[in-house]
Amino acid sequence: MKKIAVRAMIVLAVVVALCMFFSGTIRTITTPKVRFTSARQGKFEMVTELTGQVHFKETEEMKLDVPQGASLTVNRVFVKAGEKVEEGDRLFAMAVVDCDKTIASLQSDYDAAEASLRDLIRKNGEVRLTRNEQAWMDAYYAAQEASQSKRDCRVEVQALLALEGLEMPQEGVPDGASDELIAAIEALGEAESASEAADEALDRLNRYAIADSTWTYLTQRREYEEKMASSEESMTKLTLLSREVKEVRAAHAGYVAEVLVEKGGTADASTVLLKLTPDAGAPVIRTDISDVKQSVSAGSVVSVETSRWGRLDTAVIDTGVTAAGSRYADVTITDDIIQANGSLSGMMQGDIKLRLTTRAQEATCLVSPSAVRGSGSDRYVYVAAKETSTFGGTQMKVQKVSVTVLNESASAVSVAEDLTRSQIIYMEDRALSEGDAVMEYGG
Repeated sequence: MKKIAVRAMIVLAVVVALCMFFSGTIRTITTPKVRFTSARQGKFEMVTELTGQVHFKETEEMKLDVPQGASLTVNRVFVKAGEKVEEGDRLFAMAVVDCDKTIASLQSDYDAAEASLRDLIRKNGEVRLTRNEQAWMDAYYAAQEASQSKRDCRVEVQALLALEGLEMPQEGVPDGASDELIAAIEALGEAESASEAADEALDRLNRYAIADSTWTYLTQRREYEEKMASSEESMTKLTLLSREVKEVRAAHAGYVAEVLVEKGGTADASTVLLKLTPDAGAPVIRTDISDVKQSVSAGSVVSVETSRWGRLDTAVIDTGVTAAGSRYADVTITDDIIQANGSLSGMMQGDIKLRLTTRAQEATCLVSPSAVRGSGSDRYVYVAAKETSTFGGTQMKVQKVSVTVLNESASAVSVAEDLTRSQIIYMEDRALSEGDAVMEYGG
């Protein structure tokens, strides 16, 4: 009997052990496996991929003082957009079109006017003006010039009034007039006063008016003298210009923002040859941030993709709004960035890839993106809550916690709730529901 009892106890122990073993195995197999992650307090960082282009915030237009009717031909262009030049560096080699032919024509005009003048003086050698007659003649031409100046000012005012859709009041200036229009109206007033004064001076001297024959002689003489002076001035300008444009040089240091002429092209006084930044005008990378929700300000970190050295860090130097209403950020171009891309000219050939990093001003609770579930306004996480069974054992149950998402990126989700003391569930091996028992991988 004793042996039978011992055997029975052994069999029972084996059965119990087997039951316990298979029970644990079944529980292990049927219970979802999960991993845990922890939330942390920190300032949310958003990384945004952007593109930008080289931009010159301020430029000066370069033109040449070419006499009316003359033109230049471009023989060589020594610079291209994006290059930095120093004061005195060569920019262009140019020549005056038909310079010798034009000067010869002007010389012929001068000689003809001089010959006519000499002949006129010879025929009227006896003509002499008294002091009062000379004063009248001077007053006559002064009144004529003042009248022409008044006419030019009046035309300018009328043109600006039409452009701005305004009418001239009896007194003062129109409401809403631009600064340019106000200045033109003031200039017209001064010209009218000067013309009136010149007319009054002429009236006082009218009793000294000269005879018609003398007037004809003096008028012709003045025309010949003006023709000679004009021809000589034009010859001087062309001669000087032809020497100066053989090598057109930079007036000051700066970056070439744009070259607007090419070899074989022509230019005159109205032609903009190139645009050059002021001496201290460094270029920037301008990028559109209209779609960036986070606050971007001076100092925000930006990394620039380069062709040689990978990504290089720099920062936003300024922000603003374009005339079209688009928000932009200007990014500093460092010497390293230029060297890593070969040249600034090379950077201007296309879009530049940027990575903007913005950081929140205040700390919030940051959670791994893979642990935040749901969409839209229904966002939540699963946390593990420990429960004690009737027999003293513990198990972890799934608890759903709704969260308010403030910001999210590929690396973190910022939420309003404090989850730093919670075991947050993620990477489960099967679908979960609230109240499910779970086990940690390897647990």
